[in-house]
Amino acid sequence: MTRLYPTSVLLLALAACGGTTKPVARPPAPPPAAAVVAPKALEKPEAQGREWSYSSAGKRDPFHSYLAEAEAAANTVSTRCPTPLGRFEVDQLKLVAVVTGLDDPVAMVEGPNGVGYALRRGACIGRNGGVISTVRSGEVVISEWTIRADGSRDKTQTVLRLPMPESLNIEE
Repeated sequence: MTRLYPTSVLLLALAACGGTTKPVARPPAPPPAAAVVAPKALEKPEAQGREWSYSSAGKRDPFHSYLAEAEAAANTVSTRCPTPLGRFEVDQLKLVAVVTGLDDPVAMVEGPNGVGYALRRGACIGRNGGVISTVRSGEVVISEWTIRADGSRDKTQTVLRLPMPESLNIEE
């Protein structure tokens, strides 16, 4: 029995090796039809010259902090005047008339478009958000805040005066 065991192991090993027979060569399988169509589909966009590109113009920045923008808007002071006189510079306006003797004096200015506007103390005027601070006899004082390049604000005063009539012939 002991002789039989090594012999059976040897026979099994030879049978597992397959002996001396050579495997039959198989012809290669033809490629699937989808694989043939795919390269042609890839060639079409290149042949047409289409190239994909991205432009961020007009789109929001997804990494932009809206909290920082809200803080910046809260810290800025509006210098715009919402009235029709906010469209003009103060230098473009011409003082036409002043009515004093009232509790609240009234002045009238003429814009470059030829339209007259009535002004009282505290009225908003000019592109820089000026305010009428005083209406005196023959003149109007306008206080404006100008913003410098460094961000600081300066208060300036502009005086609009009635034009001197040339017919008076007053010599100084």
